[in-house]
Amino acid sequence: MHRKDLLTAAIDKAGLGLEIGPSIDPVASKADGYNVHIVDHLSQEELMDKYKGHNVQVMNIEPVDFIWRGGSLCDVLDDGQQYDWIIASHVVEHLPDLVRFLQDCQAILKPGGILSLAIPDKRFCFDYLRFPTSTGDLIQAFVEKRTRHTPGQVFDSFAMASKLDGEMSWDAQSRGRLQWLHAEGFGGLALEKSLSSTEYVDLHAWVFTPGSFRLAIHDLNLLGYLTLDEDSFTPTVGCEFFIAFRNQPPSRSADRLALALQTQNESSPLAAVATTASSPEAAATASPRPGLYQRIAGAMRRE
Repeated sequence: MHRKDLLTAAIDKAGLGLEIGPSIDPVASKADGYNVHIVDHLSQEELMDKYKGHNVQVMNIEPVDFIWRGGSLCDVLDDGQQYDWIIASHVVEHLPDLVRFLQDCQAILKPGGILSLAIPDKRFCFDYLRFPTSTGDLIQAFVEKRTRHTPGQVFDSFAMASKLDGEMSWDAQSRGRLQWLHAEGFGGLALEKSLSSTEYVDLHAWVFTPGSFRLAIHDLNLLGYLTLDEDSFTPTVGCEFFIAFRNQPPSRSADRLALALQTQNESSPLAAVATTASSPEAAATASPRPGLYQRIAGAMRRE
């Protein structure tokens, strides 16, 4: 089944929907007959200009109804507007405050409305070497009312990014050599810039496996932050998994221990997808330069 079919399986095409951040690849486009409003970080014209010369089909970019550049999603939409469905493909991992976003989605969805998500699986993309996000991480961002990523997230995102045989995403059948995506020391430089600038840096703030995301939603429901009922779940296809929720209290209780154990198993050194440096010379090349982390610590002290 095509990814677009998975994302739209639970929605009513005639119902009013909202697609968030479709950019160059809308899932439920107006051109295909969907009754949909589009939210993105730039206007259609600005998006076309941004992607001009990138060898992509800029004509796929939809007219943008609402421009959202941070803060509450509710603040940029028409007052009182409610939707039958929301689609967000590869959006949630970028948000500074994921809990607030999910609460906003609940606020603008009709009772029983669908929230359909596609989420990258950290095991099969450049987040491979990062640790899964915990429920506590998400709660901390919510309590702090974050509107930008922390310096620590900036460092992790750049310092721990990897590639497999030069590719930034892969699937469970892939094999190859795992290497750092960025040059040595790049994470430290990104950290220093983050500490000295208020400029927003787009990155994967949150990294998930299927089990870790489902565990986080279970916990957030249990704690009263959310009331989302899992409607459907599709395990990882390629580098992403798919999950849809209804805007209603959970209809069944998940086995929290089973989800935690699944997360632990998913997070184990995976796999056979990757081989790393095998020679002393390669390992030496991968070692940090003397003074790099001293410079990073110095940058943190200067904040």
